[in-house]
Formats: sequence, C-alpha cells, structure tokens
Amino acid sequence: MALTNDSSGAGCIDNAAKEESIKSQFITREGTYKLMTLSEYSRPSRMPLNTTQGNNVAGSAVVHVSFITLDNGSSNGSSSNDDCEDCKEKICFNVGRELYVYNYAGVAKAADLSRPIDKRVYKGTYPTCHDFDQTCTSTDNCELLVGFSAGQIQLINPFKKDSQVVNKLFNEDRLIDKSRVTCLKWIPGAQQHFLASHTSGFLYVYNVELGAGGSLPAYQLFKQGDGFAVHTCKTKSSRNPVYRWTVDEGAVNEFAFSPDGHCLAVVSEDGYLRVFDYHSMELQGVMRSYFGGLLCVAWSPDAKYIVTGGEDDLVTVYSVLEKRTVCRGQGHRSWVSKVAFDPVTYRFGSVGHDTLLCLWDLSEDDLKAPTQLARLRNILGSPICPYIQDVPIIQPLISKKIAHERLSVLVFREDSIVTACQEGFVCTWARPGRSAQPNFNSPKQTTSPSLLTSGTILRERQFELRFH
Repeated sequence: MALTNDSSGAGCIDNAAKEESIKSQFITREGTYKLMTLSEYSRPSRMPLNTTQGNNVAGSAVVHVSFITLDNGSSNGSSSNDDCEDCKEKICFNVGRELYVYNYAGVAKAADLSRPIDKRVYKGTYPTCHDFDQTCTSTDNCELLVGFSAGQIQLINPFKKDSQVVNKLFNEDRLIDKSRVTCLKWIPGAQQHFLASHTSGFLYVYNVELGAGGSLPAYQLFKQGDGFAVHTCKTKSSRNPVYRWTVDEGAVNEFAFSPDGHCLAVVSEDGYLRVFDYHSMELQGVMRSYFGGLLCVAWSPDAKYIVTGGEDDLVTVYSVLEKRTVCRGQGHRSWVSKVAFDPVTYRFGSVGHDTLLCLWDLSEDDLKAPTQLARLRNILGSPICPYIQDVPIIQPLISKKIAHERLSVLVFREDSIVTACQEGFVCTWARPGRSAQPNFNSPKQTTSPSLLTSGTILRERQFELRFH
C-alpha cells in the first residue's frame, strides 16, 4: 500500500495548534497590548500551584488580586526595598493556602519576588477573597480584609511588622455562618463597615468596632421584599452582624457596589442578578441568566450598565435605567469567571475557565431599545430573561488564550490590564505605548524567597493560623 503525505491535513493541525497557543500580545484598534514577562507576580519560587494535589485546596482556592495606593511617607514596619521606595501601589494575591503582599511597580519595573512585604500561610482553612480599605492613605492605617473557606473573616494590617498576632477575627467560632466566604467589600461611605457574602446565600454587614456577642445570633425581620429579606440581631446591645441579607436561594457568588456607592448588584447561583438601592434596601431591578448560575458582576464607570458572566458561557449587559437586558456576548467556550469595565475606552472584558481573555465593544446599535416585535415576544417569554433572538448578540473584539489554567482575575488599570490564573501567576499586560522596558536593577530571583543575592536573610513574616 502506498503511503501519501496529506499536507492539507497537516496544515489544519498546525493552524489549530497555532490558534490554541498561549498569546503574549494582542492587537486592538488603539494598538498592541504586550505581556510584561518581567512584571509577573507569583509565589517566590515561581513554581505553579499543583491543581491536582491531594488535598484539593489548589483546585478550589480561586486566585484573587487586590490593589491599593498608599502614601509611602510613613512606612514604619513595611518591608524595605530600595528599588521600590517610590512604589505607592501595593498588590495582594492568594495562592492555595498562602497570602502575599508585594510592592507593585506595574510596567515600570521588574517584579522582585524575593522581598514580599507580607506572606501568610494558613492551616485548617484557606483564603477565598480579600479587599483593601481604599480610604486608607498610609501603611500605618492600612486595613485588609481576608475571607476564608470555613467562613471566618480576618482584618489585618500587612505592613505592621511589630504585630505578630491577628488584628481581629469575625465569625471566629463560625456561629454566624459556617459556609465559604465568596466576596468581601468595604461599604462606600460607611466608615468601618464591610459586607461579606457566603455560599449559604446570606450577606452580612459587619462593623469592625463591634464584637460578635459570643453566642448564636437571634434575628428579627427588619425589611422584606420580592425575593429578599433583611434581618437584624435581636439583642439589647449592638453586635455583629449589623444586618443579614437573605437573597432567595443558592449561593451568592459575587456582589459589587455602584461607582457612587448608592446601589448594590448581587449575582447568585440561582442565575439572578438583583440590583438594590443599598441605603433604602429596595429592589430596583432583576435579570436572569440564559441558564445556570451567574458567577461575576461589574458596573460601568457611569453606573448606567451592569455586565455579568456565568455558567451559560455568556456575558450579559443589563441597563440599570431601562431595567432590561441590552445584549448578550458569545465568545467563551466555558464558564465566565470574571468581568470588568475598562474606564479608559468604555469597553468591557471577560475571562473564563476556557483560559480566554475577551474584550467587547458596545455600539449604539447594541444599546437601542427593542423593537415592537421583540416587545411582543417578551410578553410571551420573560422580560427578565428574554428569548435569545430578542436581544442583540455581540462577538468579542478579541479572544485570546493567555494561560494554561482557568482565569479568575481581570483588572483594568491606567497603563495596563492585570490577569491571573489558577496556577497562581499574576500577569501585567501593558497598554499600547506603555510597554517601556522595566528597570532591571532589582535583585535577581533566587531559589529561596528568604535569601537575597548578597546572602542576607530577609525577615519574612509567615503566619500559620489554624481555625477550628
């Protein structure tokens, strides 16, 4: 039998392999975005997190990233780093059971992983989310909230070396809620108050100046609406939680405050987006996914639109003013894990379990009100979840594979885009014209995070906390 060389088939295979290769740059109308490989943050060893390890922490501990800008004029107790004295930006990220805080130089300098400002290792539980208090101005008063898989919430100052104990713990005995913390946010305009959501379907308002009372809280109804209820603790003296929000059924996966802090958008495993006036505790709008749960949510900078992503592999744009679904975006091949608006270009982006980064543009046609025919079909169907043909379907401006493992972080910054994957690599993508060569003067990375090139041992803060 004669053997033939099917060059056309080989070409198809080569093209498919090329298409699935991990990209280090992508082109949009405004220019080329480039991956800054020297600005990559990860565990100091640069070893990827083993997502198949036996304890399953790696597979379930989703990587998150938080940023804060501080005045370095007062830095007592923060880690010394001559090459980053002018680094006002700080970055926090979690990988497995570990939590790291570093100086963040963005596209300007190479990341120095040998000098973490703070490193913490937890036993018995692991970090699931975190959030800096953006009203803090210096390292002396910086507060970081950390939520855990067993339901506890920790308040720390990662820049204080003289503090060798936990600053404060909430839900320490797990009397308030035993389920995983899914999202944490400081409440805008409410000093010393924060909001936490759990897989139990509850959201809790905490006051950092109050205790928990040391007993199982008894609740009384404060307000009730369509599909939600708000309770307070039935006690003579004030205690945490200040309020408990119940949002129908299923885990609360994420929530986000509007830019002005007046409204709260909540997405849940039941597939619903609910928009509340936070202060009056009134339900303002509802939208449902095409199918499956909603996993992520983000507001547009002008608070006119909300974008969601979830288990239907779609991104959905919702008009807050018109209270309707504006359009849906098809471009992902698996669950959408994070969405965010780009305030520079009025574009939004999404990342997912398919390791794809997608960027989406909204045109005037996409934002138009539905036709009369579509309105009639909505009456027959559901205005909360219209038929797929009743709203515009948009395609991504770009769709690129940028990681080996599923993506969980997407942050738009003035000079860059930041992404992170489940392996624990935090990547910086320079915007067009901002990819200046990083400063290489920082110490070279060594095999041990505790040793500098000079052989000096760095005083590394490592906490091992066991929650029962």
